[in-house]
Amino acid sequence: MCGIAGVYRFREGADDRSIVGEMIARLERRGPDDQGVEQDGPLTVGNRRLAILDLSTAGHQPMRSADGRYLVSFNGEIYNHDDIRRELGIESSDLRSTTDTEIVLHAWARWGPDALHHMVGQWAMALFDSRESRLWLARDRFGEKPLYYYHDSNTLSFASSLPALVEAPWVPRELDSETLVEYATLRYVVSPRTVISGVRKLPGGHILSVSKDGINEQRWYTPHFNTLAKMEKRSPSSLVEEFDALFARASTRCLVSDVPVALLLSDGIDSNSIRAVLSGHGRQVRSFTYTLTDSSSGLSANDADPAGGTDGSVAMDLRVTATDRVRQMVPAFESFTEPVGDGAALATWLLIRNAREHATVFLCGHGGDEILGGYRLSQDRFRLALVRSIVGLPLPLVRRLVDRFVHGNESVEHRRRALLSVPPKRTPEATRYLIHRPLPVEDLETLLHRPLAPADGYVATIDRLYAECLDSATDLDRMQKVMVHTFLSENILSFADSVAMDSSAELRMPFLDRDLVEFVMSLPSHARVSRWPGRANTKLILRWWSDGRLPAAIVSQRKRAFPFGNLPELLSQHGGLLRDRILGSVAVRRVFPGVEKWLEQDPIYYRGPWEGTLWALLSLGIWCDRHGIS
Repeated sequence: MCGIAGVYRFREGADDRSIVGEMIARLERRGPDDQGVEQDGPLTVGNRRLAILDLSTAGHQPMRSADGRYLVSFNGEIYNHDDIRRELGIESSDLRSTTDTEIVLHAWARWGPDALHHMVGQWAMALFDSRESRLWLARDRFGEKPLYYYHDSNTLSFASSLPALVEAPWVPRELDSETLVEYATLRYVVSPRTVISGVRKLPGGHILSVSKDGINEQRWYTPHFNTLAKMEKRSPSSLVEEFDALFARASTRCLVSDVPVALLLSDGIDSNSIRAVLSGHGRQVRSFTYTLTDSSSGLSANDADPAGGTDGSVAMDLRVTATDRVRQMVPAFESFTEPVGDGAALATWLLIRNAREHATVFLCGHGGDEILGGYRLSQDRFRLALVRSIVGLPLPLVRRLVDRFVHGNESVEHRRRALLSVPPKRTPEATRYLIHRPLPVEDLETLLHRPLAPADGYVATIDRLYAECLDSATDLDRMQKVMVHTFLSENILSFADSVAMDSSAELRMPFLDRDLVEFVMSLPSHARVSRWPGRANTKLILRWWSDGRLPAAIVSQRKRAFPFGNLPELLSQHGGLLRDRILGSVAVRRVFPGVEKWLEQDPIYYRGPWEGTLWALLSLGIWCDRHGIS
C-alpha cells in the first residue's frame, strides 16, 4: 500500500522533481518504508511505499519493467497476483521481486488496459508507456484507493490525496461553492467532482489516458445489479453452496501478506461472517472491537466477544470515552484525503490507531450492506411502494407524505406528478431515494443564506446516477446501484482509506471481491432483500449461509456500525468547543454564510440528516484549516 503523485507536461519540458518531492512528502504516512521520484520524458512521478508484499528493497517504486518501456507508481494490492503470474506463464524464478507491482507491469505489457479486468484487489496506479509517451491513471472497480487530478493547458497533476495534490503550486486551494451544495446535502461529493475548485476525482472503475494530444477518461468497469433469469430457478441451497465457495475465496485472498493481518470486528453479521469463514478454513486472525464507555479507556482483552471466542482467535476491545472522541476529532479529520461527514470515520480511526502495533493489514465488513442488500432496504422498499400507492389521493391529504419521502427542491405537486408518471420499478428514481435522507432544502437555504435556485442542482447527481440504470433493473437493483456509487464509494471507502493510511495500515474488504460481487449482483431480488419490512429480511443470501455457521444472536442483531456515539450527545457536553471548530473556519463561513444561524438550534435538533451535515461541517472546517484551503 502506498501513496502516488506526479506531473505530466503537455508542452514545454520542466524539472518537476522538487515539486513531486513536496507532493509525496505529504503522503509519508501512506508509505513510511521507502520513497522514490523518477522523471521520464514529460512525466515526473513519485511514490511513498508501505511494504506489504516483499519487504526488501526489490519492491522499490516507481518500478520499471525489465525492458525499460513501462514505469509504474502503484498504490494498492492485487490479491490474485500469483494467479495472474501463472496465467502469464511466468516462473517465480524469472521475477526480480515477489511484489504484485512487478506482476502489474508484466500484465500491462501483455494485455494493456485490459489487464485491469484480470486483477482482483484494490488499486490506484500511474503507469507510463515511454515508447508512446502516454500516461495511464487507473482506479479499482469501486474506488477503494483514491486518485485526484488537476489539469490545465500545460500540465496534468495527480496524487493520492487532495492535500498532496495542492502542493503543486498551480493547483487551486479554494473550495468550490457549487459542489459544497452537494457536500452539505449528502455529506460527501460524488465523483468526478471534489470540494476544491477545478480538481477532479477519477471515479472507481475508470481509466484516464494522458498524452500530448490531451486526456481521455473512460469507464472500464460498470457494476450493474441485474437479476439473471437462470438464477430465479435455483434453490436457496444451491445459491448458498456457490456463495460459500466464493465468499471463502474472497476472504482468504485478503490474507495475502508478508506482515501481520487482523480483523475489525463489530457485533453484526458482516465482520463476524468473515471471521467464521476464515475459521472454517483453519485461518484464525486477531480481532479488534470498539466500545463506548464512561469509564477508563484503552485496549484490552474482550470479555464479551460476540462470537464467544469459539473459533480460537483472540479478540481485543478498544474502550473509548466522549472526551477521547472530542480530543481526537481534530487529528482524525485532518488526515482525510478529502472531507466527508460520517462519525463512523472517527471510531474507525481510533480503532486502527490503537490496534496498529499488533497488525499492519486489517480486514473489515465494509461493502456487505451495499452489495448484499442491507441497512433498511426491506423497510424502505415497502414504504416507497406504499407511498406510491396513495399519492394519487387529494394533495392536501398527502402533501406531508410527499414532502417527506419524495426528495427535491421542486414544488410538492411537481414531485407528486413525477412519482405517478413512472412504473413501479422506477419508484426509487422518482423519489430520488438514498439510504440516508438528504439535508432538507430549508436547512440548506439557511446555510447558504439564500434561496436555492433550480440551477443549484440539489440532487441532480442522484438523477444522473438513476438515469444510468439498466431498463431491465428492478426497484431494488436501482436502489443498490445508486447506493454503491454514492454512500459506499464516496463516503465509506473514502474515509476507510484515509483513517487506515493515517496509521500506515491497509484496510481490505472481502465483500468487494470481483467474483463474489458479480455473483451477488446477478442474484434474484428475493435472495437479497424481501419486499416485506423487518431487519431479518435483508442480506438474505448471507443469512441463509449463516444458518449453523454463526450464533443466532449475531444473525438477528440489529444493524449497527461501530458505536461512535451521536453529535447531539457530544453537543450537550462539548457544544461550545464543537461550534467553535466550525465557526472558527474562514473557509466554512465563506461558503456557508448562514452557518452561525443554523447552529443556533437545540442539540436535540441535530439528528438524522441534520446530524450528518453537522459531522460534515466539522470535518470540512478542521480539514480546511489544517491544509490551508480557503
